[in-house]
Amino acid sequence: MAKLFASEYCVAVTGESFRIHGGYGYSQEYEIERLMREAPFLLIGEGTSEIQKTITSRGLLREYRSNPDASPPAL
Repeated sequence: MAKLFASEYCVAVTGESFRIHGGYGYSQEYEIERLMREAPFLLIGEGTSEIQKTITSRGLLREYRSNPDASPPAL
């Protein structure tokens, strides 16, 4: 879940930063240009976000089925 959250948050923050920088975001003189190139690859690095959600939900479902009387985990 942490990988999914971090990668999606990184893309959102980088996109917002790119918008704030405007035309300077395209210049290689600024770090935002490199971050904007690399951020989308975080989403597909170890599987797409959809696959990460599926893996997480299967794990939670397996845990619930093994012990249905336990209270749900706090979010």
